[in-house]
Amino acid sequence: MLAGLGGLSLKAQTTGASESLLRIPETLIDGLQPLAAKALETSPRVIDARLKALAAAAREEETRSLTRPHADVYVSGGYRATDAGPTGSFQTYYNASAEQPLWHWNSLDNQKRVAKIQRQLADNDYDEARRLLVLDIRRRYLDLVLQKLDTAETDAASERLAGHLKASRDQAARGQVSADLLTAEELNVKTAEVSRDRKREAFQRALRAFAVLNGLPSFSPDGLPAQIPGVSPALVALLAPEVPAPAPQGAPPAALARAQGELTTARLNEDITRVRNLPMVNLAAGANQDQTSGADQTAALSYYGGVNVRWNIFDGFATRAAVRQAKVVVRQSERALADTRTQLEQELADGAADVALAVKELQIAEERFAQTSSRQQVDEDLRKSGRLADADWQTRRGAVQVERANLFSLRGGLILLLAEQELLRQRATKPSKEISFP
Repeated sequence: MLAGLGGLSLKAQTTGASESLLRIPETLIDGLQPLAAKALETSPRVIDARLKALAAAAREEETRSLTRPHADVYVSGGYRATDAGPTGSFQTYYNASAEQPLWHWNSLDNQKRVAKIQRQLADNDYDEARRLLVLDIRRRYLDLVLQKLDTAETDAASERLAGHLKASRDQAARGQVSADLLTAEELNVKTAEVSRDRKREAFQRALRAFAVLNGLPSFSPDGLPAQIPGVSPALVALLAPEVPAPAPQGAPPAALARAQGELTTARLNEDITRVRNLPMVNLAAGANQDQTSGADQTAALSYYGGVNVRWNIFDGFATRAAVRQAKVVVRQSERALADTRTQLEQELADGAADVALAVKELQIAEERFAQTSSRQQVDEDLRKSGRLADADWQTRRGAVQVERANLFSLRGGLILLLAEQELLRQRATKPSKEISFP
């Protein structure tokens, strides 16, 4: 499977076994690395994910305040008068209090754990967004390279048809071509021009979409490479073919972090809901200034300290229903985690099979293109000697360009597939922070 790949470029060979598969596309495909690096700072996707991570960190900090002391001050001032005398007075009143949660059946600590998990998930999502962005940029960049080649070949084919039409018109003027044949050829030329213009417009739209993806005002196709390098057997051999074993207990791997975090959150929310109607105990202290009874309405200071107990004895069975709902969410989360794990294992197995097939397909394409290149030189010699008409030579040349573009597509597809499969393997076995990509 790994032997006999033709057309190997020196650039692909010098990567060596020490080069990380995760960054092979940026190493082999010209112009890709600076784009990906820039997009990680300017892409709207990354910026949005970063803002969500910052918001989750702020919510976690807010939730931590649940177990900290809380203090309140109330101040009131006003003019007061009584029937006892003709005049009144301006008096102020205040109440200052502080409470420290003492015992809430771990409800507040569980809420803090939930906020921490959501912050960790937001951080994981930020890392995943950066990775998905790079993968998307790679795919679209390769598509642009192939679109540029296809557009150029379409333009050349349109020019060839226009040249044939000019020759046919000259022949028709000499009575060598019928009017019907000339009309049919003119329609073919117009159809080719529409196809050419359509591909040009599609290419321009793809360029604009790529610029938006990268957070750039525009993107010029001038820097796109004219070819995709070959893939060496040593590069393919870097990818281990076996499916990796499940990750050990501890921090969940990146691919399962979201599902695992949602399950843990659901279980904590169930615990929080269960104790909603149990008595909650707080330490309390305070001071206030208020009126005493008597004709002079003299203000007096008082202080207090002790324990406050809040007990929601009956809520119409609302808590009981909420607990049942929380249990359902736990079961759904357990099912989602199992499905995610099964899907991950399937993706790993499918990816290994895809790599093997892509290697075989590329090997055949490399061998076929090597033969085509040899025939192209023969055709060139025949044209120069006058034994091959220029129109036939142009047609064969166009076929070679189409085969060349297909070869580049297979090369690029295998390069991206190798990197994506390696990333999937690491996401299946390592926590997000341990993956050195991007």
